[in-house]
Amino acid sequence: MKWGMPDMMRSRFFFNSSVIRQNLRQHGWIGIIYSLVLLFALPLQLFLNNDPNPERRTIDNLFFIGGEIQMLFSVTVPVAAALFLFRYLQAKAPSDLWHSLPLRREHLLVSHTASGLILVLGPVWLTAAVTAIVRPMAGNMYIYSWADVGQWCLTLTILTLFLFVFSVFVGICTGQSVLQGVVIYILLVLPAALLMLVNEHFSMYLYGYPAWYGLRGRSEVWSPLMHMIYVKTNPFTAGYLWFYSALTVLLFVLSFLLYRKRHGEKAGQAIAFTYFNPLFKAGIMLCAMLLSGTYFAHLRYQQLGWIIGGHLIGALIGYIAVEMIIRKTWLILTRKAALEFAGYAALLGLVLYIPVSGLTGYENRVPAADKIAGVYASDNYSTYDAYWNNAYPFTDKQDPFIGDKDYVEAVRKLHQAMATMRPHPQNVEYRDFYLMYKLDNGRILNRSYRVPVAGFEPELRAVMESDGYKRTLYRLYQLDEEIEGLRFSDYNKALIISDPQEIDELKELLKQEIMNMSYDDQTGRQRSYATIQIIGKPDDEGYPYFSSYEWMHSFSKLTERLEQLGYADKIRVTPGDVKSAEVIPNEYSGRFTGSDRYDLERHLELARKENRSASVNDAAAIKDILDRGRYYTNSDGGYLVKLVYNEGREDFITLREEDLTPEIRAVLP
Repeated sequence: MKWGMPDMMRSRFFFNSSVIRQNLRQHGWIGIIYSLVLLFALPLQLFLNNDPNPERRTIDNLFFIGGEIQMLFSVTVPVAAALFLFRYLQAKAPSDLWHSLPLRREHLLVSHTASGLILVLGPVWLTAAVTAIVRPMAGNMYIYSWADVGQWCLTLTILTLFLFVFSVFVGICTGQSVLQGVVIYILLVLPAALLMLVNEHFSMYLYGYPAWYGLRGRSEVWSPLMHMIYVKTNPFTAGYLWFYSALTVLLFVLSFLLYRKRHGEKAGQAIAFTYFNPLFKAGIMLCAMLLSGTYFAHLRYQQLGWIIGGHLIGALIGYIAVEMIIRKTWLILTRKAALEFAGYAALLGLVLYIPVSGLTGYENRVPAADKIAGVYASDNYSTYDAYWNNAYPFTDKQDPFIGDKDYVEAVRKLHQAMATMRPHPQNVEYRDFYLMYKLDNGRILNRSYRVPVAGFEPELRAVMESDGYKRTLYRLYQLDEEIEGLRFSDYNKALIISDPQEIDELKELLKQEIMNMSYDDQTGRQRSYATIQIIGKPDDEGYPYFSSYEWMHSFSKLTERLEQLGYADKIRVTPGDVKSAEVIPNEYSGRFTGSDRYDLERHLELARKENRSASVNDAAAIKDILDRGRYYTNSDGGYLVKLVYNEGREDFITLREEDLTPEIRAVLP
């Protein structure tokens, strides 16, 4: 290769045009293929549709068009370009050749990087230009703005820059192309995978740890690779783009510094810098310990020997694997290796143990009442999740925290009881409870418990009968919105009420009924007559707001008013809708084993053989059964009722002793 004066002058400015031209001639096919793919995935798809009469429609972002193809190549082509362009670093002969040229290492780095960016950014910009040009053309079935094109181009440009520079950085730190590719994709997925493993580790060994909270906001955003795959439903916000831009600059600066220190003889070695070896070993061993320890802990639930053994097995597998990679041989068994393994295993064991030990005080921590600004308690965290989770922009953003002092104290007492007693309910009735505190310093303290009903009823009753609990759990603020209709439905029956006066009256009654629900009403598994769908006023884009409530059996005032209006029997099941009803004592699940315990037809057969089954024909008794029946649970007690409806549908419900009316008692077996 001949070097002229212009090239030598340009070398002073950290790039060399001859190197760039050589790279483009040799690897230009990468850019050509990438261009063709992106042009097919975006501009061409704008015109393709098998609908003979298509209607143009607006899209939120251009990643909705061929997004899977876009992302498939966007996460592979920049990495492939870096692997090919910096292949010379991973083999001794090419490394010696390139480093013997009259160019400083920073010139080589900048020139190869510039070559790669031309190959991977040129197709992105070309596709953006074509997409903008065809925007007003006839036949384009999608409506989008110039800003949408700019957003697509900016997002893909930054992500492409990041992936390419990141791949270059990994290539400088490693000495084998295969290992470089493997490490790149492992590191791109690692943050999300490690988060899930650590989250699982904490949830198993920290009493009260809310596993769902550790993954709040969708775990894929922690992984660049997964975030790109799910870009359609979880777009990159400005904050993410700034983060990846800053990270790209940092990685290039580190690449610049490390490349100057990289020895040529490291080509072919697993790790180019020996001071990265401890981090490499510790990282692989930690992941292996978490994976193996979690597996064995689930296999032999919470048995200490299996837990310790599982972590040791993971540590050993991880250490052997990483040593063979670094040494490039399976002959690694030495006294030094054994001592080193023991040191790493002990250190990483402490790293895993200390956060879940009693040293942190996590399990006993209950905030003082004067430190609490608001509290949220529920057996469903979706309201809280909707408030905090920006990945779901269409959910409501009502503040779920209640500052009422009596309510705060009731939640604190439940929390204190759980932290003190630490029950682990099995084969008993329990309720899942999620407790969150907004502290006066702005921090959030959250816990999750499985609360057994027996022994904790006073604490549960105090919380669940509080107004704050009901307002939050049942989202009563939705009933204060402008409502255009109420839709009552139950299987094949439905009724829409659109009269504004009736809507206002019924929604106020519904709100009162919910606020008057007792602890027993909420926990007694009472059935509902129908589902009430709230049809809200359409938003600016014409989409109505929907939410649902239940017309419960205990809502006597609402039931009475619906009966007065003549709506009740148009919605709920009546005795005339029931073809047959059969009652047996609910005491047969314990007399069967395996799946037969849950086969209610087997229970009926056995009851018939023992003459303990009764058919119900009295309309008054059937009405009482429909009004008082509860959802079936696999527990003995009371009576089991099989209902067969006229349309052929079957249902099983239960009755407790307190549900029995004289009409029902008269027909009991």
